[in-house]
Amino acid sequence: MTRLSLEGVSVAYGRHRVIHDVTIPTVEDGQLLGLLGPNASGKSTLLRALSREHPATGRITVDGRAIQDYGHADWYRAVAAMPQAPPSLSALRPVELVWSTARTLDLGLSDRALGARIDGLFASLGLEALAMAPLATLSGGKRQLVGFALAMVRDPDVLLLDEPTSALDLYWRLSLMDIVRDRLATRGGVGVVAVHDLDIAARYCDRLALIHRGRLVAAGTAGEVLTRENLAAVYSVDSEITTDAAGRPDVRVLRVAHPPE
Repeated sequence: MTRLSLEGVSVAYGRHRVIHDVTIPTVEDGQLLGLLGPNASGKSTLLRALSREHPATGRITVDGRAIQDYGHADWYRAVAAMPQAPPSLSALRPVELVWSTARTLDLGLSDRALGARIDGLFASLGLEALAMAPLATLSGGKRQLVGFALAMVRDPDVLLLDEPTSALDLYWRLSLMDIVRDRLATRGGVGVVAVHDLDIAARYCDRLALIHRGRLVAAGTAGEVLTRENLAAVYSVDSEITTDAAGRPDVRVLRVAHPPE
């Protein structure tokens, strides 16, 4: 059973603080937390703090254990982060990149077991036909799916995703998020995803955290966070919010209210 907790987390670049004392209710095993907010609100920075890519003050724990107390190897087997940028253009082939990454991490799998895991990932992501194509020949969306495979091949306890659907068309946006949800339901663990799409957030996330200028505006269920007042304060829009057949908020943006301050 995996649990993720953030208490009083702040992050700075030099003397410039970009995350201010953020506390988010514990993400329980099997749950997906969505980070919402405008560009430059601090979502990616918070994910980098969660992944130990950037130092933070406050307390971040996985299963009650502070993240800085994990050894390097144990941490990178337990936690996988998918950055916003897809894998770089290169002559490497997707299967080579994922295979070499997995071997570097020493996942303890035989060649047969690792090959089966990679084959399964590529099949679920529609990458079988492109497995041996140079990355430089792939579209941004396909490279983004390869980036997702790089994170998933670890079978991590904590999955951190930074705008994982930004380069994808509608089919693959939904398909990728379906894979994340199914994986949390069947394997367990926790996920954190930074996302701009309010519909994706409401559809797939158990909890949301709305961040603006590095400060937490609201945290809770989609219904608690996606309110007219919160959207007006953070996104400067007037909106109409109804409830869909599954009881989730359905946001319809009516107009811009005023220029962001």
